Amino acid sequence: MKVLIALISGGAVVAVIEGIKEALRFRREQKAKKSNENVLNTQEWRKSTDKKLDNLTEGLKYVLYDRIRYLAQSYIAEGCVDFDDRRILNLMHQSYHAGLDGNGDLDNLMGEVNHLPLKRG
Repeated sequence: MKVLIALISGGAVVAVIEGIKEALRFRREQKAKKSNENVLNTQEWRKSTDKKLDNLTEGLKYVLYDRIRYLAQSYIAEGCVDFDDRRILNLMHQSYHAGLDGNGDLDNLMGEVNHLPLKRG
């Protein structure tokens, strides 16, 4: 009888231990699954943000292109340019060309502006 009780008790202990091991395994799997979902959500957010940033950059490039072209044509039509206006226009062009990978379409126009006489006081 004692042997039978010992076997039953031992079996119960083994069953409890196996139950605990199974619960811990399940918990680890759930944690790993949640972690994987977080990684996927982060990757999707990053892709979406990168696309938005690319679109904003492209939009800014066109706005700068249009503004530089308009101002340059205005100064050329006037036949002269203020020193500060020319400096700011060159900074805008540098930002457009180097910072936003502009295509060089404005280089000739900027050359004309840079050769204009400066306005007098």
